[in-house]
Amino acid sequence: MKTVSTLFGIGLATVAALFASCNKDSILEPPAPEAGAAGASGAAVTQLARPAWYDTYPSGITGKKTSVKSEAVKLEFYGWGESTDKQFTLDFPDNSTLYNRAILTYRMGAWNQGPSSYDNVTMIMVKYDNEWYELVRAFTPYGNSFGSNWERYYYFDVTEYLPMLQGATDFKVYYGGFDATSTRAHTVTLTFDLYEGTRTRSPMYFAKVYDSSRDGNSGYRAFAYGVANNDIEAEGRLCSKSFQIPEGVDELEMRVAISGHGHDQGTFPDRPGVRGNCAEFVSNTFNIKVDGVVNSTAGNIWTTCGNNYSQAGTCYYDRANWCPGNPLMTQYWQFADPHAGKTLTVDFDLPSFISTKTAVNAEGAAQYIVEVDLVGYKIPK
Repeated sequence: MKTVSTLFGIGLATVAALFASCNKDSILEPPAPEAGAAGASGAAVTQLARPAWYDTYPSGITGKKTSVKSEAVKLEFYGWGESTDKQFTLDFPDNSTLYNRAILTYRMGAWNQGPSSYDNVTMIMVKYDNEWYELVRAFTPYGNSFGSNWERYYYFDVTEYLPMLQGATDFKVYYGGFDATSTRAHTVTLTFDLYEGTRTRSPMYFAKVYDSSRDGNSGYRAFAYGVANNDIEAEGRLCSKSFQIPEGVDELEMRVAISGHGHDQGTFPDRPGVRGNCAEFVSNTFNIKVDGVVNSTAGNIWTTCGNNYSQAGTCYYDRANWCPGNPLMTQYWQFADPHAGKTLTVDFDLPSFISTKTAVNAEGAAQYIVEVDLVGYKIPK
């Protein structure tokens, strides 16, 4: 069994090294999109200004509210593989079409004497059409300085998931750490608020583009990055995927959830001077190919953490789309052409990286947890 420092938390043996090496002044800007065909494609897909989450409950929402709440789920190591995830069922109203808005309140809390010690991945997934879709990815804080009353709230607009939130709905939780004890652990409590009203658009189509939780090649719900003979662009990973978009889709969007982990000291052949600590502590981008043509804008895998709230550990160090004790910086993209009744091809490309590791599950190997979904909407006439 790997220690907590392998991927999702920072073990004591590596903390000192990270404090010495994770100077953001030494981090170069991520690479630009590929040259060439990008100019011809224009913005085939454009990143929306939609926030990843809200620090306060969204205002101005009207309509009668119905709430569905989970118990506080203790976050601990449930076991290896998807079959061992913590599962539970919540009962929603039977007809989701009555609602035009859904807000999820995500409460981080403490178990018994306080939260666990490390910053670990938490994934909340919902089952729909025999498929698991990631609803929220959040990261626990360095919790050993917090007491039994510690809590923190985040708010998510999950309106696109309304068709999934009706009747008896199955959820599962993944926690990527081994630091929970009988006296200290993190908890998560979910509260869904459904608001009645007329929809301006209705989600009618869902499809998974990439899912490293299901198809990961590392054993850690992730795609290994740069390990020899395990190309992250290979079949089953970030390869080209084709989808037949149904007639009636008026708007097509893409939810992109990518977080980087590991402290691999490998190199980027096309980015001279970029130091290691990949993928958690190195800025990166992904090029998006739509129907074989590189999009004019790349996506970033990087966020700043200097304004993070006070906690232990390296909580102020910038990271690959996440900060300890906060949700993932999920991105939302919209296609210029919704491809209704046509085939859409999507392909993500990362810069070349050469890992120092020879095994995909080696201690500190660079890895990305990836969930990319398509959502198609019908606009009422």
